[in-house]
Amino acid sequence: MLSATLDYNDGNYSEAFAEFSRLAKLGNEDAIFNVGVMFLHGQGVEQDLAQANAWFRLAADFGLDEARDAAQLIAAQTEHSTLEQAYQALQKSISFRQFEQTLQPIFSAEKFTEKNTEPPLRIHTVDAKYPQSAYEKGIEGWVWLEFDVDASGAVKDVDIIDAFPDKTFNRAIYNAVRRWRYEPYRVDGVAQNYSSRSLLYHFTTFKGKRYKASFASQKKQYQRKISELIESAEQGNALVQYYIANWLNADEHNATKLLRYHWQQDTASSDLLLKSAINGYPNSQYRLGTNLLRGEFTQTDRKKGLNWILNAAQSGFVYAQYRLGRELLDKRFVEYDQDKAKRWLTMAANQGHFRAQRDLIDVLIENEEFVQAVNYLTLALEHDAQHPDLWFSQSKMAIKRGDKALASDAINKAIKYAKEREWHLAKLQAYQQQHKL
Repeated sequence: MLSATLDYNDGNYSEAFAEFSRLAKLGNEDAIFNVGVMFLHGQGVEQDLAQANAWFRLAADFGLDEARDAAQLIAAQTEHSTLEQAYQALQKSISFRQFEQTLQPIFSAEKFTEKNTEPPLRIHTVDAKYPQSAYEKGIEGWVWLEFDVDASGAVKDVDIIDAFPDKTFNRAIYNAVRRWRYEPYRVDGVAQNYSSRSLLYHFTTFKGKRYKASFASQKKQYQRKISELIESAEQGNALVQYYIANWLNADEHNATKLLRYHWQQDTASSDLLLKSAINGYPNSQYRLGTNLLRGEFTQTDRKKGLNWILNAAQSGFVYAQYRLGRELLDKRFVEYDQDKAKRWLTMAANQGHFRAQRDLIDVLIENEEFVQAVNYLTLALEHDAQHPDLWFSQSKMAIKRGDKALASDAINKAIKYAKEREWHLAKLQAYQQQHKL
């Protein structure tokens, strides 16, 4: 929204019109209003009062009173049937009802609103060690990560999606999370892998006297910066809205305490995340989508969740591309589509995303596309040469190609490496027995 507004103010009307139009499809009421303004004045598009009226009426549907006034001014000097026809035509592609049904979340202050959306219960935790240099300087931050949990409850394949400050806390939380254990996730009594556990982990200097001293010395500096951030967020800066949403997700940060003076409502973090997503920021779109899938701070809604993830994926956000492919492979849901899943996994795999390469290999093996499977297997093994899943995939491919010696060697390596990592063995051992390897 901010970049679109800057383009408009600089007279780059064609670029601004394209950006506003894209944001309008996400339900951004200010962008919808601005499209109306550009139709009204013929900026970046041919002047059309009927279209201007239609877009103003649409913005009014989203709650903008000034848009309703603008639509009424046009209606007073234009034939009603022409205006109504344009408005009805617009409703077929963009409408508030459509936004409510496909994108608008219903937020809750509770973290998990439905029992069946809860992730596995963590039963063993290793605390992340606060980096000494960051602690002594009073630096606070967060790390957003995703990982899978295997059927034994072991954490596997950790992804650092984003962090603030960048790289300050990444290694600390990465080393800790890899040693966590979860209660095995079961479906109909059978232990299953749990894909894409998402976590926003905060580091805070809230430590008694040291915290009070650091807060007192930094308070004026914080307040000046916070005021600038608030103004930037209110102007539609999606990146700032996203960062503030992440800060508001914690309780004990110095910055959080000052931000809460301005954003006091229980759902403030989610509200800002939605604004950032509507303003077109892929990180926010993806996080909002994952929240909707899992029921975190919002009512669970798979359709809306996938729609937000799709928007992020279409922007090239690799984690969204992987997640969309992963979700489309889940046979429990009507969206199951292996061909679409394969396309999204391929996009992510080609950007070097390890989990996408890992899962794509199995899809390619199932479809007997062995040359491509070997290519991605080679890339994935360069990332982790002792990954049990990769050697299991190697064994499955060897069986399909009639090479039992290679299959035996690969499954033995898979079991060996899984034992070393304390990962689930039953599936590997059952496969070994089934094929007499």
